[in-house]
Amino acid sequence: MQRAQGDLPAALTSYRASLAIRERLAKADPDNADWQSGLSVSHIKVGDVQVAQGDLSAALTSYRASHAIRERLANADPSNAQWQRDLSESHHWIGDVQHAQGDLPAALTSYRASHAIAERLAKADPGNAQWQRDLIVSYVKLSDVTGDKMYEVQALEIARAMQKRGILAPGDRWMIENLRRRAGQ
Repeated sequence: MQRAQGDLPAALTSYRASLAIRERLAKADPDNADWQSGLSVSHIKVGDVQVAQGDLSAALTSYRASHAIRERLANADPSNAQWQRDLSESHHWIGDVQHAQGDLPAALTSYRASHAIAERLAKADPGNAQWQRDLIVSYVKLSDVTGDKMYEVQALEIARAMQKRGILAPGDRWMIENLRRRAGQ
């Protein structure tokens, strides 16, 4: 609520307090995947506020801490699709900060890692709208860093296929026109 109200210093204090609690829980039971995942989320919340405050270096540290946990969880159970998606998201957030910092080679590496997971999940279940949407977002991120419009074309094809299959959420229909324009079609 503090973040939504624009009180970023208070929000950061609250998120750090939550992080401290989750760190104690995760340390007390390192094999508890739920507590590890919760700790990962706390790092993300702290990083999100740091981004909003313009402290990209600190945000990158927070996102990397989350990423390390998500990577351990995903490696421990490669069949857990949610943990794989969480890992993809952490690559994405790290890439966003690297992009904002102007480190395009690092951002591209992060976005490619995110894309590889998103692509694998989307291919495994073409009817999963969230995974298809994640793949669209990963193509757009790759286009933003590389300037290659073919990524936009691929994202547009996915969005159109989702619409045709009836799995494109009404709130996402704007993407088709936006992607069409971005792809120069």
